[in-house]
Amino acid sequence: MVDATCQAAVFFGPASPLVIQPFEIPRHIEPGAALCTVRMSTICGSDLHTISGRRNEPTPIILGHEIMGDVVSLGEGLNQDGFGDGLKMGDRVTWPVLAACGGCFYCTRRLPQKCEHLRKYGHMSCRDWPHLTGGYAEYIYLFPGTQIFRIPDTVSDAVATPANCALSTVINAVETIGLDPGETVLIQGAGMLGLNLVALAADAGAGKVIVTDVNPRRLELAAGFGADTCIDVGAMEEKEVVQLLREETGGFGVDVAFEVCGDVAAVRLAVEALRIGGRYLIAGLVVPGSHLGIDGNQVVRKCLTLKGIHNYRPDHLGTALHFLERTAGRFPYEGLVGRSFPLAEINDAVAVAASGDCPRVAIRP
Repeated sequence: MVDATCQAAVFFGPASPLVIQPFEIPRHIEPGAALCTVRMSTICGSDLHTISGRRNEPTPIILGHEIMGDVVSLGEGLNQDGFGDGLKMGDRVTWPVLAACGGCFYCTRRLPQKCEHLRKYGHMSCRDWPHLTGGYAEYIYLFPGTQIFRIPDTVSDAVATPANCALSTVINAVETIGLDPGETVLIQGAGMLGLNLVALAADAGAGKVIVTDVNPRRLELAAGFGADTCIDVGAMEEKEVVQLLREETGGFGVDVAFEVCGDVAAVRLAVEALRIGGRYLIAGLVVPGSHLGIDGNQVVRKCLTLKGIHNYRPDHLGTALHFLERTAGRFPYEGLVGRSFPLAEINDAVAVAASGDCPRVAIRP
């Protein structure tokens, strides 16, 4: 039997602690919708940006979009998961950050993350029904249009939880720009996006994986995921970095580069470091005003391909779960969630996450 009420951590605005408040648990489940308990939610960097005031979201809000849980109620007609397998009460599941309508201009063009009727978990005000739409809570309501995926038994809670953000996004990135065996890959940034990219590149048979970052600890993690060369660019001039990258590639430059660091200066550097005919995927520049500052003459004369992505399609999450299942034990995913906290200690968890001591901090309601 589903409880009558539950607890959730509510964010009211920057410089204010999150507040634990009671909420009524929805009794009516729409056709195609679901109700889940939250087993684990992890604190994403974008949540920290919201809490610090660098990113605006409607308040009050229950944050948290890296989530997994157990099904406790299914709406009429929802009996299959995103893999086409049976779905039932008690299943351990995860879902994309979004619910899409499936029929609008963008949905019919394979961009459901830009749905005209988009609803994003951890990004909606909790003033409105069904209120429980974020991961920092004991329960969450999943709207119709959400593809729910059963988590493979061999994939732990801690490994599965962040998959519906960073791993799914970079699977989209690799699919969008392409990555062939033997190619030299530059990954700009060794946060969660970058670490997952290292794993994907290594699994795809990249000839050499080069990672740049300003944080030595992150670079250590990248090496553990299989990066061949890790470069601390914190105290280096751009021309020094470009020269080093050319030396790593026999003077030609890298085949493909990924920007996942959020630093606009990285774009100019990558354009310099790419070989003629190289490809560049930009994913981390999500702040307005991120002007690229590159020379169009270089883009033309070097025959470069530049593409951008934002979020991912639901099927990318399915691919992410299969990847984690297939490569279980090959990459050190288990170590990415450094600490876990109960929901009542959400503000302590946020403080630890903001310190950067570990890639992810978990909430276990």
